Amino acid sequence: MKKNKIKYLLAVPVLILFGVACNDYVSDVQPLITQAQDNLLNTEAQVPFLVAGVKQQFANIASQLAGESDMLSDQVIYTSDIPTASFPQFEEIDKGLILTNNASVTNLTLALGPLRFYADDLVRRIGTITFTSTTIQNDGLFTGYLYGGYARYLMAVNFGLNQNQPGNTIDAGPFIAQSDLLNQAIDKLKSALTVTSKATDTRIVNSLIAKAYLAKSDYTNAATYAALGMAKGDAEFDALYSSTSQTWWWGFAGNGRVQAGVNSRFNDYITADANEANRIKIKTVKGTSGATYYYQIKYPNQDSPMPVMTWQENNLMLAELILRGNATGNALALVNDVRDSHSLSALTSITTDGVLVERDKELFCQGTRLMDQNRTGNWHLAAGTWHYLPIPDRERLANPNLH
Repeated sequence: MKKNKIKYLLAVPVLILFGVACNDYVSDVQPLITQAQDNLLNTEAQVPFLVAGVKQQFANIASQLAGESDMLSDQVIYTSDIPTASFPQFEEIDKGLILTNNASVTNLTLALGPLRFYADDLVRRIGTITFTSTTIQNDGLFTGYLYGGYARYLMAVNFGLNQNQPGNTIDAGPFIAQSDLLNQAIDKLKSALTVTSKATDTRIVNSLIAKAYLAKSDYTNAATYAALGMAKGDAEFDALYSSTSQTWWWGFAGNGRVQAGVNSRFNDYITADANEANRIKIKTVKGTSGATYYYQIKYPNQDSPMPVMTWQENNLMLAELILRGNATGNALALVNDVRDSHSLSALTSITTDGVLVERDKELFCQGTRLMDQNRTGNWHLAAGTWHYLPIPDRERLANPNLH
């Protein structure tokens, strides 16, 4: 399948792309070669450079957050019985007993926060530049709105102030409840629609808007945008990796090192239908105790791309919305198109619960399961556990609004 690629910058560390002002402490020195002076970025010629930085930062966070949110869900597991597993902070996440100083969660926010800032700052900078090329201007605005919106979606569905209080903060401001943060995400994504004339980009953004409405359980609006979303045969919208920017799945939950496995039900799916191995790709690893565990090989290499949105996910959203009575169409046909793309036999009937099972299989290790569990009330851990990754102490202590 063709990939709708997210290109990203590898040569310059992304953390220096924005907001780096240089004071002239010493005279007669050569210009910096490892940092970009802030004021020199405010030109039309630098917009592609800034766009690349936003996309690289997205790649930095996408798979890591997907992996750790799937670990909090019932999809990815952690056990110290796996010989190569040695991260106690992963065990906290898996059990939902997460300390607010958990280093892995803190690292997630240290990557997600900059993604949101870089995207917003790109839009701000473009507003200060006089352009000769509308194409460059609109590409920059599209990137800023798209990733600024999706960053807010990720902040809203994956983090919480308390165990059952989802939401997040922006720029050390007050806590923003999940619904309000999702509204911000939707507004940004709708702005992206105003600056692109590309049909494929438009369908991708519509699918992302539908997903944000789905997270809000606003099924009417979700149906409107899913109907305009990705269509059968559309290329995936992927986060891309390379030999110098590896996917989290390979390095922490795959062939690189098995720190985390997957729930044994994925092997049960394959046992029930061998063709499920076409989309649920797993291998076995022996525990110290002799027990057999499973881990994903959906991402077999360190540079394996991670799907962010696909036509298959859009089909399943539409099918669910039809079954809920919020959209019209043939839900069974939509589900069977997805199954056929993996050479799976057609189903003869489908229910809302059946679509959720199909989502579990289709979106295996893509960071969507936690949202699905929370929006449907299908929680797997005991009362009092975290349903979201906690806003970490680093933010709580620095933000007076959270004291």
